[in-house]
Amino acid sequence: MADAVDRVRVGTASWTDPEFIKAGWYPDAVKNDAAGRLRYYAEHFPMVEVNATFYAIPRRGTVEAWADRTPDGFRFHVKAHQVISGHASDPARLPEPLRELPYEADRRGRIRRPSRELRDAVIDALVETVAPLGDKLGSILLQLPPHVAASQDARAEVGRIIERIQPLRTAVEFRNTSWVAPGEREASAEMLATRDAAWVCVDAPRVDVESAMPPVVEVTCPELAYLRLHGRNAATWQGSRTVAERFDWQYSDGELGEWIGPVIDMAERAQEVAVVFNNNHGDFALRSASRFGEMLRESRGDA
Repeated sequence: MADAVDRVRVGTASWTDPEFIKAGWYPDAVKNDAAGRLRYYAEHFPMVEVNATFYAIPRRGTVEAWADRTPDGFRFHVKAHQVISGHASDPARLPEPLRELPYEADRRGRIRRPSRELRDAVIDALVETVAPLGDKLGSILLQLPPHVAASQDARAEVGRIIERIQPLRTAVEFRNTSWVAPGEREASAEMLATRDAAWVCVDAPRVDVESAMPPVVEVTCPELAYLRLHGRNAATWQGSRTVAERFDWQYSDGELGEWIGPVIDMAERAQEVAVVFNNNHGDFALRSASRFGEMLRESRGDA
């Protein structure tokens, strides 16, 4: 068990979330210093998700700074841009040359259906810009929109995206319960496994809606297993006004304890496990991540 626990890296979804600063987690000396915040975060956690890449492709120099400000062995899991995952996206937030590529727009002028040419160009731009992370890059997190239901066509396109991202590893978060229906779950797991991609396990509210994934545990990649914890606030899961409101949930020790056994099992089947807390309301995610790390160490008898 001890070796398995050592393979688990616990962190949060972003280190730049304004909620962290408002909650006072960052000391005054670094709360207004971008470089200082990342260094401080990396002193407390061994991994983090990069949320900013979901909205815009960063400059290569920015990514080089991330690598420089973190210690050896630190991990970044970089969220794929909206155009890649299929979310509505403001074309103005793309690099200028990419804005001219074809897409279908919605009534607000946002990219609704990117052409294959545009999607592939955004993938290539992201892969190129994260290159300075080197061994610190854990995966590209492909978080599908809730409206994307399981189907042969959807599975084929996810597989194609994964192949375009290679040789970088992809972790895929399904957000429609159709993906875990009998038959669909097995087919989707096989699609990921044959491409060395990780299935992102999820903790979410236990409510009967398509966007609330059940706590299914799958390990499809021998190098990486992945868990994202979104909180269990059923009242704000749908129709919330802000992200912080939606993820307003502080995990209890009992709720965290439900995942100790499954995470250790995941670590016995994969070389590394990413456990990411996305309950980003105040400092809830930071406190949950810290406590979960303590509970993992306690499970193997650490003082």
